[in-house]
Amino acid sequence: MAGVLTVAATAGGPLHQQIDALVEQRLAERNIVPSETSSDAEFVRRIHLDLTGVIPTAGQVRSFLDDSSPDRRQRLIDELIASPDYAIHMARVVDVMLIERRIPTIRSYDVPSPAWRSYLTQAFAENRPWDRIVRDILTSDGTDEANAAGVKFALVRDVEPHLLTRDVGRLFLGIDLQCARCHDDPRFDAYRQADYFGIYAFLQRMTAFRDNKQNVSLVGEKADGGTMFVSVFTAESGETSPRLPGGEMIIDPPLEEGNEYVVKPEAGERGVPVYSRRLKLAELLPRAETQGFSRNIVNRIWATMLGRGIVEPLDLHHPGNPPSHPELLAALDEYFVEEGFDTRALMREIALSRTYQRSSMLPADSGQIPADVFAAARLRGLKPEQFAWSLLQATGRIEQCMEALETAQKSDEATTTDEPPAWKTRLAQLEPLDRQAQQLAEVFAGLPGQPAGAFQPTVDQALHLLNSPTMVSLIQNAPSTLLARLLAITDVKPLTEELYLSVLSRRPDDSEVAEVGRVLESAGSAEQERETLTTLVWGLLLSSEFRLNH
Repeated sequence: MAGVLTVAATAGGPLHQQIDALVEQRLAERNIVPSETSSDAEFVRRIHLDLTGVIPTAGQVRSFLDDSSPDRRQRLIDELIASPDYAIHMARVVDVMLIERRIPTIRSYDVPSPAWRSYLTQAFAENRPWDRIVRDILTSDGTDEANAAGVKFALVRDVEPHLLTRDVGRLFLGIDLQCARCHDDPRFDAYRQADYFGIYAFLQRMTAFRDNKQNVSLVGEKADGGTMFVSVFTAESGETSPRLPGGEMIIDPPLEEGNEYVVKPEAGERGVPVYSRRLKLAELLPRAETQGFSRNIVNRIWATMLGRGIVEPLDLHHPGNPPSHPELLAALDEYFVEEGFDTRALMREIALSRTYQRSSMLPADSGQIPADVFAAARLRGLKPEQFAWSLLQATGRIEQCMEALETAQKSDEATTTDEPPAWKTRLAQLEPLDRQAQQLAEVFAGLPGQPAGAFQPTVDQALHLLNSPTMVSLIQNAPSTLLARLLAITDVKPLTEELYLSVLSRRPDDSEVAEVGRVLESAGSAEQERETLTTLVWGLLLSSEFRLNH
């Protein structure tokens, strides 16, 4: 009854207020005292990482910490979520979510990563609804220029129907039906073999097609092919038409014999049927009426912002694995659908909540607090892309790149007339650093085809940070880099502040200023000072405070 009263009491308020009421009600029921609100330094770093995928610059941190206006956090959220960096970050998040760093077995059966990321970046820059993004991806066969890159979802899986079936269920509906391929899942009563093959029936007619004339890979489709299955446990067989879990079977429309194709699949011709089961899936799956569709992405967005889903694991939604906060998941789901599947609006409301803005420091004498109550900000290892771009940010490499581009652009101003969209300009600005960032990210990424897991540093990663020539090159003394800025500062306090603001996004305390001063006193020459400052920068970059989102 208490849960019903809370939902009713908050129903008319903004979503972020509903979030806090529902989370705090659960905390009160369990006599758990939540953490205090995060400091401004904690917040400015966290919100930049979660909305733009990179730590803030020293100037951005300094500006925010010096701002005393009561609405500074809301203004920063709105500024970041409207920026092209938000769109670029979300493209990286969704790339990892949907592609899972896969490498196709047939290397030519793929879409180049820059084209795929540009496609996603534009989608988030334009704030396209999530249902439309998914529909475009499922619809794409590679021929329509507007959504051609979306075919990567199928191509990178070699257009293999069983692999596509599992991943459509996992990534778009939050249900991993892999074990139901051979039999009803013995672990979860809700996962039935008929559900698996209902999805499979939408996809089994798909084929990969290589257009050598255009040098592109496409998706074709056959017009026939039934779907039968046999349980390896009971030997019972079944037959199904396309069907989403919880939905009705979709019967193919009758077609005149001999007229099943717009383009018949023959040598050198991609099959295009008159009726496409694949397009029917794209029509039926990304809808509010589809069981699990909106709930799945809402749970994933929450996990992106809070470090843990309301349902964990993210792809095991079933009655035996209930949400930690059922009313909260329902409120998020309802808001998302009412707002037209607006990911930007949902992330903004989550960011505005006290729940999101809590400190990672637990209250004194709090003891062991369960992770699923959201009593404190969760310590999260930076995602590989966050870590790579934050390394480039902290060491001044992004600023150096921007200054070089600004100089080049001034010389081209007389010949430049068209103004490209902000997201496209920003992508072009970051392109010189993209390969280096990808190489860094690969060191800290998981295995291709595996969901991104919890932060689990390895020995190889530690050795890379300690000994890699890449790390040495990042901290070299070059114009506009962090080391160059530090060498230009003569007083210890402002030097230490610049160092800590740049790497850790906070001002140093007195003991840290004193420690830097003692270390620098031992430098007897300019070369020793440079080496000492290099060591100090490297040490902070290796710290857990830098490596974690907290």
